Order: sequence, then C-alpha cells, then structure tokens
Amino acid sequence: MTLEGARSLRAAAMAVALCIATAGTAAAQEETPPPDGTPVEPASAGPAPSPAAGEMLTSMREKGLLTEEEYEELYRRQARYEAEREARDGLPGWARNWTFGGDMRLRYERRDFGSLGFDEEYSLGNDNIIVGIDDPRAGEGLGVQDRFRLRLRLGAEKLLTDDFTFGFRLATSMETEYGTFFGAGGVTDYSQTLTSDPRSENFDFGQLFASADIFVDRAYLRWQPSFARTLSVSVGKFGNPFVSEYWDSDFLVWDNDIQPEGIAAGYRFDFSEDRFWFDGNIAALWVNEVATITLDFDPTDGTATARQPDLDDKDAYLWGVQGGLHGRPAEWVQLGGRVSYYDFAHIGSRTAAALLDFGNTGNAIDNNPLFQLLDSNDPDRTDGSADGQIRELVLDGYATFTPWGERYAITPFVQWTTLLTASKEDNGLAIGFDFGTPELAKLTVMWARIERNGTISVFTDSDMFEGFTNAKGWYVALERQIVDGIRVRGAFFRSHQLESECQEGRGDDFCDTAVQLSNLGYFRETTLDRYRWQLDLLVDF
Repeated sequence: MTLEGARSLRAAAMAVALCIATAGTAAAQEETPPPDGTPVEPASAGPAPSPAAGEMLTSMREKGLLTEEEYEELYRRQARYEAEREARDGLPGWARNWTFGGDMRLRYERRDFGSLGFDEEYSLGNDNIIVGIDDPRAGEGLGVQDRFRLRLRLGAEKLLTDDFTFGFRLATSMETEYGTFFGAGGVTDYSQTLTSDPRSENFDFGQLFASADIFVDRAYLRWQPSFARTLSVSVGKFGNPFVSEYWDSDFLVWDNDIQPEGIAAGYRFDFSEDRFWFDGNIAALWVNEVATITLDFDPTDGTATARQPDLDDKDAYLWGVQGGLHGRPAEWVQLGGRVSYYDFAHIGSRTAAALLDFGNTGNAIDNNPLFQLLDSNDPDRTDGSADGQIRELVLDGYATFTPWGERYAITPFVQWTTLLTASKEDNGLAIGFDFGTPELAKLTVMWARIERNGTISVFTDSDMFEGFTNAKGWYVALERQIVDGIRVRGAFFRSHQLESECQEGRGDDFCDTAVQLSNLGYFRETTLDRYRWQLDLLVDF
C-alpha cells in the first residue's frame, strides 16, 4: 500500500470511528462493560466516553489506524460530546437554552442644594424651598442631603428558535410623581403617580428596613431572521434602541434607565465589511395611556361635561427614526455620526403639565392642551383635547482613537438637540470625551447646556441636572475595575440654572402657561444651582 493510501485509510477509519461511536453511545451506555474492564484511558486521565466508544478507539489505536496523539484527541472529544449531550438531554425543554446575567450597584450620594438655617427667610426661585401644594405653610427644604441607594437588575434570554429570542429583566425602583401642577384657583390636580420611576432604578436606604420593590424592567420578543442577521425587530418592553453603543455618555436626550414600550426595528448594512457601514433604528413607542376622561356631572338633568385635566381619551405616543454612518479609515480610528428625529404626539393636559414641571415651556408644545384654560380671545387657545405635539431633532458624532491599543482608547463626542416646535430657548449641547477602559481606568468628562426647550424634559437624564432642562454644567467620572466582575466609580455633577424666571407674554414670548395660572409647579420654584457627588460599587454577574 502506498503512503498516500495509508493516509486515506487512516482518515476514513477516524471518520467511521467517530460516526459509529456517536451513533451507538446511547445504546452502549446501557450495556454491561466487557469482562476485561473499562477501556484504557489516555495518560491525561479525565472524563471517559461510553464503553463501546472507548473500546472502538482503543482497538483502532492497537491496529495502528490511530496514532497516540489522534487517539488522545478523539477520546477527549468523544467524552466531552457525551457529557454535554447528557447534560442537555437531562433538562426539560423549558429549561434549555437560557442565558442569565445581571448587576448590582451600591451608591453613596451627596446632593448639595445650599445651606438652610433656622428662622431664616427664603425666597422661591432663589433658595431650594419646595412650598407645600395642599398647604403652603408646609413644605420641604433641600440643603445638603446624604443618602445610600441600591440598584439590582437580573435578566435572562431564551433562544426559542434560530430566529426568535425571548428576554426579560427585573429591576428595583421606587414610586414617583410627575406633573404636580395646579390650575387656576388651585382646583385642578394634574399630577400622575407612577408605581416606579421611569428614569431611576434606585431604591433608597433608610425606610425602616423596608424591602425594595421589584418591577418588570424588560419583557420582549426579538426576531432576527436567518436570511438577514443584521435586522432585528423587538416588541414589548425593551432596551432603548436610540442610545448610542459607541460612546457611553449619551444621556442628554434619553436617561439610560428608560426602557421604552412598543415596537422597534434596527438594521445594519455594510458597504465595506467593518470598514464603512450604515445602521438605523425606527420605533413606535407608547408613552401614556388615558383610560378615562374627567367629567362634571349634573344630577338635575343627568348630563355630564368633560373638563380638565382629562378632556378626551387619546393616548400619548412617540415615534422616532434614526440613521447613522460609521467608518474605520484606519485600524486605529473609528468615527461616525447620527441624525435622530422624534415626534411626540397626542400630548394631554397631565403629560403637558409634567413637561412644564421639568423645564419645558408652554411654547414648546404645539396645540398645548393647557392653553384651553386661558381666556376665549387668546389666539393660542385650544379645545383642551390631547392634540399636543413636540417634534425634536438630534445630531451627534464621535471618533475613537486607539493608536496605543484599546486600553488607551480616547473617544471625543458631541451632541446637539432642539425642539422644532419651540421658538425660544430651543437648543441643547453636550461635548466631552471618554478615555481608557475600566480594566486600566476610565475617565469621562462632559460639559452640557440644555435650554428650557433644548430637549423633551421628561426623558432627559435624572442625574445630570436633577432631571431638568434650563441648566448647564459639568459631569466628571472615573471608573476602575478591582477584580473580574467588581468595579468602583466616582462621579461629580455641577449644575447652574440658565434663566431664573419665565417672561410673561403671548405668542412667541409666551414662556409658560403657568404664568397665566394661579401658581407655578413646585419643581420650577427651586433653583438648579446644585452639586452632586456619587461613589458607586458595581458588581456584574
């Protein structure tokens, strides 16, 4: 036999051995081992395959069909294959193909709103005093506050088929109230009490050891078809598709804790693989449901009249579209830019009140339903139905440089945003950079300025400027990995209020509907000149 023929015979023998050993494993495991005992194990003893497979491999080695090295490799591969199949087959169907993970964050935070003293006089808009809504004689004063907070998140994904994935995540949070805004004479309550805070997954310590509330933070079905793996369609409650994956401080427009609800699709197209590509996102998101309207009932004639705050049953929704181009002109540099457009429609009185409470003005909302409260001769008067609309445009860009490797990456970024429906104070800007990685040390520095109508106020980051617009300031953070799965991070925020008062007027100068009503929402009666320090211990698992 020629040398080439011997090699062919050996290859064929190896293939046959693997096929026979694999096919006969299940039946052979139930057979009684041969009288001469179990197969001879390789020198590097470990898990053993079934007796039938082991005997066959041993026989092939003794006949010279397998070298010692080939025998060792096939023996280990067969043992590993059988162990994995046994583990997989031993689980019920619902328990297979799951991936679990999560994180915990312990935070010490200090917020400095300025000093408060006994028997001193304070003025609204200049000092951090919150006047009581139900009783102006009662209130809240925010001087220097120290608090400890906890965030816990646990999620999982299950591969249902090659194309479909189901996922969910549980997270802590606390009840909050938006839009504590009262109308003329203080008779109408526009507030919304939410079971959890959409912009925060923190739970505060110091509540007599009360247990933390756990909520469904995500629950979604994702479709990634085998014929187009860069296409992804998600329905349910999912991670925000509009937040950048290329730089970490993308929270001028969206607080990263917000997990929107609805349907979203993303797609990537490579003009040149990993050199020049396009990625885009589109989503229709449900923001607020109005299940009922507010009625004045007249028992004398049995008639009812719709009134503020809920004049109709339209539900607020937001749709957005985003497109970006990215490229790698060299191995050590990547850069890209995006354009995003958002249309926030069917804004009702309660939602409009929340937007105003967090900094937007009445002028920012087309067909503002709160204008219904003004006199009948006002040109901006509406019928009060939920026809309010805000349109927003966002441009951003980044560049990542790695001439000294990924550990020393530097990523400068810039983001500009505006509300197209506003005519005054309608710009937002963030500029900064990330340097390094947590394994070495990661430094983030950002300066931002958000005018009253620079972005949709109820979605912007709740830490940066306490969740408000009409402010500017700095954000600095330093992060370091201690061991695998454990990091520490320190952060500092400094915010300064841009304009202390709205200017009373009409039309384009109409800064705030609340000027014409009885009293401003209490959020806007506090100054935004504040400091915030954070020290985090982060555990990833």
